[in-house]
Amino acid sequence: MLVNKQLQFVFFMVACVCVLLFTTATPVFAQGKNWQNEITLYGWYAGIDGTVQAPTGAESDFSVEASDILEDLEFMLMAGYEGRYERWSVLVDFVYLDAGDDADIPTRVGNANVDLNVSSYLVHGGVGYDLLHGDNGVLGVVGGVRYLSLDVDYDASVQGMQLLSSSRSDSLTDGFVGLRGQIRFNDNWFLPYYADIGTGGSDLSYQLFAAIGYRFSWGDIRLGYRHIGIEMDEDMIMEDLQLSGPVFGVGIRF
Repeated sequence: MLVNKQLQFVFFMVACVCVLLFTTATPVFAQGKNWQNEITLYGWYAGIDGTVQAPTGAESDFSVEASDILEDLEFMLMAGYEGRYERWSVLVDFVYLDAGDDADIPTRVGNANVDLNVSSYLVHGGVGYDLLHGDNGVLGVVGGVRYLSLDVDYDASVQGMQLLSSSRSDSLTDGFVGLRGQIRFNDNWFLPYYADIGTGGSDLSYQLFAAIGYRFSWGDIRLGYRHIGIEMDEDMIMEDLQLSGPVFGVGIRF
């Protein structure tokens, strides 16, 4: 239900953007004949939620709130690249995270301490094409591949005695399609947006992003919100994974 509401909101916002661009933007495509490149380094203050399949077959919720991310996160690396030639663009995005969570679960022999550690890297690669490119903004389509790799360590103990220890890895690959672009307020201020939906190795995966940006001669800075949701098969180590929160990025053009 939550996914459906999010997708309905995305489709509504995309429709609004399309109306705005079609009614105000002059359909003039960029005339540059050289490749334009941008590398973006960013920090994502994201909360992490998921459902982990325990070795016993039971389900265990995994959650790291955004307010606790600096405490529970062990390592995180995020970067993106965009290469553009006329109306075409090549996109690559990389996210690596290593986070842990623990909880006490009542049992017949006492409280069991369950310690979960999830490490994952998520790679998006795609090709985009600008449908509209005018003074007031850009609207384009994008298609590509999303790859997710998961490593989960699961430990359970009661009163210091270890009951269970397990480590498991899974991966999946999805194809995706989406819309991307930006609304330009003037020569400096702009609003970038992105939405995609995919499937293949997962039951459903999707990504939403919107921000406010300011352009300099050397690049730009962006502050916004990003959400990634992946619904997986029941036989995988995680049934679902949700990453969402504020994001801040610095892009350097060359």
